[in-house]
Amino acid sequence: MEINLIIRELLAKHDYISLPGIGSFTQTYEPAFPSADGKSFIPPKQVISFDTSRTFNDEAIENYLCDKMGITHAEAANMLKVYVDKVNYNLDKGRPVVFENVGELFKNKKGRLKFEQAQDNDTALATYGLKPIEVEQVSSKKVGKLKEIKTSAKNDSNSKTSSVKILVVFSAILGVAAISAVFVFFPEFHFWEKYLNKNQVAINSNSDSLNKLAGNKEQAVPVNSTLSKKDSIQEKVDKSITDKNVKKAALYYGEPKVQEGKTYYIIVGSFGKIENAQKLVDKYKERGYNPEIIKGNNMFRVSISRTTDKNKSLFELNKFKTDNPSESAWILGI
Repeated sequence: MEINLIIRELLAKHDYISLPGIGSFTQTYEPAFPSADGKSFIPPKQVISFDTSRTFNDEAIENYLCDKMGITHAEAANMLKVYVDKVNYNLDKGRPVVFENVGELFKNKKGRLKFEQAQDNDTALATYGLKPIEVEQVSSKKVGKLKEIKTSAKNDSNSKTSSVKILVVFSAILGVAAISAVFVFFPEFHFWEKYLNKNQVAINSNSDSLNKLAGNKEQAVPVNSTLSKKDSIQEKVDKSITDKNVKKAALYYGEPKVQEGKTYYIIVGSFGKIENAQKLVDKYKERGYNPEIIKGNNMFRVSISRTTDKNKSLFELNKFKTDNPSESAWILGI
C-alpha cells in the first residue's frame, strides 16, 4: 500500500498526520474575509500545511495500516520507516514528493523543507462549495434611493398604525351594537319592563281606592303604559382584514456550476490488495450501500457513491460523516 496515497484519506478524519522525523501535515480552518481590494468576499476554507516542528510519531498511519491490511503494529511501523527513509532520500536528492490530492513536499535552494498545497485540491471540499462573492459598490444615487425606500417603509408603518387604531374603534362600536341588540331582541333581558309593570300595578290599585272613596260608580279607567318596541333591523357587518406581506430583499448565493466530464466518488477505504477491498465492499453492501471498487495507481479504492455533481457529492459526504462520525471518507474526482 502506497502511504502517500492514504494521506488525503487520513486528513478527512484527523487534523494532524505525522511523518516521523520529518514533520506533520496539518489541516486548519480559515474563516471568510474580505479581499484586499474590497471588491469581493473570500469564502471560508480548509487549508493543508506542513509543520516541520511536529516530528514525533502520532501513529495515525500505523494504526490505519493495521486496520486496513490486518497486520501487526510492528509490521506497520516497519512499513512506515521504509517509506519515511524513501521520502528523505528523494528530498535530499532534490526530488519533490507528491501526495495525491494533498500537495507537494520539497526542499528549496537553501535546503529548507517547503510544502505547496495542491492547486486542484477538490475545491468543493477545500471551500465547502462556496465561491468568492462579488461586492457591489453603492453609488450616491443608490444611497438616495435607499433613503427613499426607508422613508416609504416608515410611512407604511405609520399607515399601518393608523389602520390598527381605526380597526380598534370600529371593533368597539361593533361591540356596543352587539350588546344593544341583545337587550332589544331578547325579552328576558328587558329588566325595565318588570319595573314598569310593578309601577302600573301600584297605580291601578291607587286608582281603584280613589274611585271607591268618591263613590264614583264608574269603573276606574286603568292607566295602560305600553312600551313601543322598535322594529328589528337585520344589520350585517362584513369584516375583512388583509394582511400585507412585507417582502424583504435578500442576497442569494449562486452555487458553482458543475464541472463537465468529471465524476466524483466518495471513498471509504484504500487497499493494496483487491481481496481486502472486496471485504469492505461486502461490509457496506450489508449496510444497504451500493459500493464499487475503483482501481488506480496500484490501489483499490472502495466507493459508496458516484455522481457528476460536485455539490451533491459534498452533501452526501457530509451526511455520511454525520451518520458515521467514527469512519473516514473523502471525495475523489476523476
